[in-house]
Amino acid sequence: MPRPAPRTRPGSDTGWGLSTFRRTSAVLAGAVVLLAGGMSSASAATTGAPPASGTCAGGLITEYAATCFQWVGDKQWIEDRDANGWAAVVHSQTNYGKDRYCQARPAAEGWNYCDYDHIEGKCVRFMLYELKDGVTRNPSIWSPWIGTEYGSPC
Repeated sequence: MPRPAPRTRPGSDTGWGLSTFRRTSAVLAGAVVLLAGGMSSASAATTGAPPASGTCAGGLITEYAATCFQWVGDKQWIEDRDANGWAAVVHSQTNYGKDRYCQARPAAEGWNYCDYDHIEGKCVRFMLYELKDGVTRNPSIWSPWIGTEYGSPC
């Protein structure tokens, strides 16, 4: 079976670069996302890259993963940045009691997203970690709370 063409990764010179992601994260510091729903997980949809920097808030980036929240459409974007056999996971949490988990494919094959339906006017935050065979490691800090309606700080 033919292997799909490689996808653009942050830091490449053909897509949404790492420096752009970091700049966006810095500008939007304090913005963060969470995914609605009770202790559930979702499989990620495969895509090329997250939306433009002005519409994806609360960026977190580690040596193994990157994530941001697109408030229009309530999409949590995630990229596994290390093809080490561990899957990157983003845990999203709302201020109205919902926890959701979005797992990227574990082979560092580009950006993916999970599609959620947050309550407008509420707040979300998220964190990253790695998962393999039920074991977790390398948790990041929680992002700041961000608004689900406009991506602004809560």
